[in-house]
Amino acid sequence: MKKPLSKAIKTFYGIGDFGFSMMTSVELYLFVFFLTNVAKFSLPMVALIGTVTSVVDALLSPFYGAIISGTKPMKWGRNRSWMLIAPPIVVILYMFQYTKIGPSETIAAIIVCLGFILSHIAWNIPWVANVSLIPVLANNPEERAFLASRRATYTSLAGVVFSYTGPPLAVYLGKVTNNEILGYTLLAGIMAFLMMICYWFVFKITEGYEPTGQVQGPSKGSTVTIRAMINSLIQNPPLIVLLISDFLRYMVNFIMTAAAAYYFTYVAQNMALYPTYLLLGGIAQVIGAYIAGSLSKSLSTRNASIVGLFGLAVSLIICKFVGMNITMFFVFVLIARVFLGLLASVMVSLYSDVSIYAQWKTGEDASPFVMGLMNLSLKTAIISRGTIIPFVLATAGFVPGANPATATLALKNAVINVFVFIPGIFALASALVLAFGYKLTREKLIQLQNEINQRRAEAEGAKA
Repeated sequence: MKKPLSKAIKTFYGIGDFGFSMMTSVELYLFVFFLTNVAKFSLPMVALIGTVTSVVDALLSPFYGAIISGTKPMKWGRNRSWMLIAPPIVVILYMFQYTKIGPSETIAAIIVCLGFILSHIAWNIPWVANVSLIPVLANNPEERAFLASRRATYTSLAGVVFSYTGPPLAVYLGKVTNNEILGYTLLAGIMAFLMMICYWFVFKITEGYEPTGQVQGPSKGSTVTIRAMINSLIQNPPLIVLLISDFLRYMVNFIMTAAAAYYFTYVAQNMALYPTYLLLGGIAQVIGAYIAGSLSKSLSTRNASIVGLFGLAVSLIICKFVGMNITMFFVFVLIARVFLGLLASVMVSLYSDVSIYAQWKTGEDASPFVMGLMNLSLKTAIISRGTIIPFVLATAGFVPGANPATATLALKNAVINVFVFIPGIFALASALVLAFGYKLTREKLIQLQNEINQRRAEAEGAKA
């Protein structure tokens, strides 16, 4: 039996994700704007930067967990060590992503790309380490769901805070330094520094919960073999199903994020409502993430995920039919955002569940590798979203810079489709994949964990 969760962990696990989300929000909300309107790169160069960075980031996504699982744990533990040593590197590298340095646009773009790629390598490893602590800390599926809920709650809260602090701070720093570009460079550095402090806080409150390098010693079992990591994937049907379902879920999230501005420009024709949507939507996701732990306890994580996906699908499809009624649209889109907050918690908890299955199946604990694979669904979804929105808008004759007042009914319907209806179909597909393909129940997980504990006890007894 592991140590009981401390009051500090129950309250503050997830604060690392708050800092991480504050940092990544600079990129999510402001990176493209920085490239086009602040650094003033040409549009072809902006497209090239976006393509190179997103493709490389996606290609590297499966390796972060493998690095943690496949290397000998450092003195502070397999996961916690990375949360201590990697964040300071991110602070420096991330700032180069928001620069325009060099005698030519090409050199400046290369520096931006290097800042992006290297900072993402440096931040993805501690991100995986942080989320991999869930199966390390938790004693049972309910505790894993609880910790995932705390993580999602802090992540959603960061979205609310950043939407009203990040952009104004970038403008303020630009005015103070009399350099608009430097304002964004400093904003990135400040948010990365906040991420570092938050990860160090989690590092401190989890002390004593993970075996350290001194305890483990130089045994051969201190690293996970490549074969075990591969088997953790190919011999893990629940994980494969989860990756497919989660990819579809991420598609919902990213398409909605990218398409929201089009709705308020061409359908509502009132961009003043956009910040209100961001604020209320962020609050709705905080609520969804907060109730996720209780819902998972009563239904099980698997069932809560399925309910959440079907609820998300239904609410988004209803949005399609009330899209021209702003009030009704707000009601149902905010319900959808509650389900998105719920899913951000319970879907992560499922990864910790399938890591238990992988450990039972292979006999080796490759949790960081398994947990890190959620990056694969996330990164591939980011690439895919870039093709759907332009294609749907093009079918309605959309022209960049078109006057909203002259928007045709066909264009308005296309915007509604790409903002809510198509994501609703993806959510429905995700729900069906999980409902019919994911067979790992709460009772089965408890059985597997008991068998793992028994094996461990027998191994320790044999050594004694």
